[in-house]
This record gives sequence, C-alpha cells and structure tokens, in this order.
Amino acid sequence: MIHIYGDSHGDFSFRNLHLPSSNHHCSSVTMFRIGRDNVIVNFNKDDIKKDDILVLSYGEVDCRCHVQRQIDLGQNEDDVINELVTNYIKTIQTNVAGADVKVIIVGVVPQTRRDDYERIHGPIMHEFPFVGSDEDRVRYTNKVNAVLERVSTEHQYFYFGPYSYYAREDGTLKHELSDTIVHLNDNSVFLEKFVDLYTKISTGDVV
Repeated sequence: MIHIYGDSHGDFSFRNLHLPSSNHHCSSVTMFRIGRDNVIVNFNKDDIKKDDILVLSYGEVDCRCHVQRQIDLGQNEDDVINELVTNYIKTIQTNVAGADVKVIIVGVVPQTRRDDYERIHGPIMHEFPFVGSDEDRVRYTNKVNAVLERVSTEHQYFYFGPYSYYAREDGTLKHELSDTIVHLNDNSVFLEKFVDLYTKISTGDVV
C-alpha cells in the first residue's frame, strides 16, 4: 500500500494514480509546519504495514511565500533552506522510526510565473501571495530540491523530482500543464515516472 501525505500537491500531482494507495493530503500545510510541530498531518502509525511505501510531498508554499519572508527578516537564504529541510526530515525520521517501510520524498513542483497567474486571475491579493521575484522563487525551489535529494540519499529514502518535463528554461512551471494556479493539471508524465519508481522499488531494482 502507498500512503501519500502532503499539501494540495499531494492531491493534484497524484490524481488518477492507478496503484493501491491511500491519500492523506491536507491542503496548505507547509514543510515548515511539519518540521516545527514534529507531526506529519493525518499520519497514524497504526495504519502502516510492513513493506508499505510512504510518500511525502511538501514545500511549494514555503518556496512561494515563506523563504522570502524569512530572508526579509534578515536571515541568510541558505540557512533558512537548510533548517527548513533538516527539521522536515527529522520529523519524518521520528514518525516512521521502527516501521519497516520505504519512504519517497517528493521534490517541490516548479514555481508559477506571476504574470501567468495574474493574466487569468487578476492582481494577486494578500491571501494568495507570491513573495519574491520569479527568479528568487525558482532559486529557492531548486535549492530546496537539491537539499532534499542529498538528505534523502543520506537517510536511505528515495527522492522523486520528475519536473524537467514541467519546467520552462527559466525554471517556472509550464502554464499549459498547470491548473492555471500553482498545481499540475496534466500530471500524466509525473504519474508515469512515479509508477516506474514504484515498480523498481517493489522489484528491488533500486536500493
């Protein structure tokens, strides 16, 4: 069984997944919150069985809003990102400790270009912020994903970031593949690559 935990991307990115799975996503939950509270939202260890696969997908909101806010308060960019990911991974370790499962850490989806959003939905209001320039938010996303990939390897987790197909040359999300907001709409390539990873894990082709 695959157990999926995440923010709204844990829903959108995995829609129409035709594998035995249970989706426990909760919209708008940040990676920061997971690390701060030492709690994976909707996670119940009693639901987890031997050889299950846990999928965790958080961080888009952090890269779109909160990293820049911390920088604006005077914090160092790399320190913010490293602390964010470190605390997140510590929470995962604590919650899954002792469980005989595989863990897949999903990278952060490419950031939406602000002009793409405003062209359809009008000027961005405070309740749906894009904090920082497109270039800044792309850089934060790339850095978070690089740290996620590194620490996943260190902890024998699987990193999953199949986004080259979804990103423009400038690193922003291809509008035609999005839901016109911040999510994947055409998630077919994402699912194809996920099924491939799942098959390799299940057959022992990856370690």
